[in-house]
Amino acid sequence: MSESADRGQLATSLVEAVVGALLVLAVVAGFLWAPVDDGRADAEPDRLAADALAVLHAEAPAGSGRSRLTAACRSPASFATERAPLRARLEAVLPPGAFGRVATPHGSVGPPAPTTVVQSGRARLDVGPCAVTLRVWFP
Repeated sequence: MSESADRGQLATSLVEAVVGALLVLAVVAGFLWAPVDDGRADAEPDRLAADALAVLHAEAPAGSGRSRLTAACRSPASFATERAPLRARLEAVLPPGAFGRVATPHGSVGPPAPTTVVQSGRARLDVGPCAVTLRVWFP
């Protein structure tokens, strides 16, 4: 019986401290190695385009008319009046990293889409006799 009394044992508090430290390190490692979500993976580009087009259609125009899009569709002169405010509002509505181009029969606002895009979406809205198309993409 004297042999068992000679063996050393680890203190229970030391074992608990080691297990706790390993648990904390595992949680921290999980956060460090987890992929970063930049918001684009879950964003549905078609829905984003439709929502942005709805926001632009609900806005009051810089000139005269019911909405910004109806004014932009009225004539080339009214499109010229709405071009700068439409561009500014489009940039404000889209999330960071997204680009968009609004096309009407009287002109387009926004940069042209590159030939290689990761994700793109499109929405169309009929405003009276005019069709407005918004293409959204993530490079």
